[in-house]
Amino acid sequence: MRIRDILDPHRIVLDVQGDTKRDILTLLAGTVIDTHKSIDGNRLVEVLLKREETSTTAIADGIAIPHGKMILGEEVICTFGRSLPGLNFDSVDGKPTHLFFLLISPESHPSLHLRWLAHLAVLLKNADLRQRLMEADSADAVLSVIEEEEEARAAEAPASDQ
Repeated sequence: MRIRDILDPHRIVLDVQGDTKRDILTLLAGTVIDTHKSIDGNRLVEVLLKREETSTTAIADGIAIPHGKMILGEEVICTFGRSLPGLNFDSVDGKPTHLFFLLISPESHPSLHLRWLAHLAVLLKNADLRQRLMEADSADAVLSVIEEEEEARAAEAPASDQ
């Protein structure tokens, strides 16, 4: 799994702002709509907010992975957002959220959705990666930071299997 397969540089927002979850999710969902005109933006925001009602997707350490499933065809879509000062996203640790990975998956492939959630969660455990994402100065830099982490993990995988 490689982030570049699902995260287009046009869906990277380096200055996320908003006073409510709806504001933040609307901003991030807007990048999906910009690259996927056939997706209903209002429906997408409602799917994400409904998921937030179940439990917050702000998983601590300044990270949130808002996600949902829709009828999309076969494609998984990711958006990245960053807020340097941090935003209230009801994080389980009560701290501001800085890094947002919005994930939309096809309803027809729930296991693919879970695999991408797990992939992101594993990557984001790395405090150095989170810091480098905070320091990235462009969309391409964000993608490079994530790709470097993915490559490092892939290189380690065979050694850990031995």
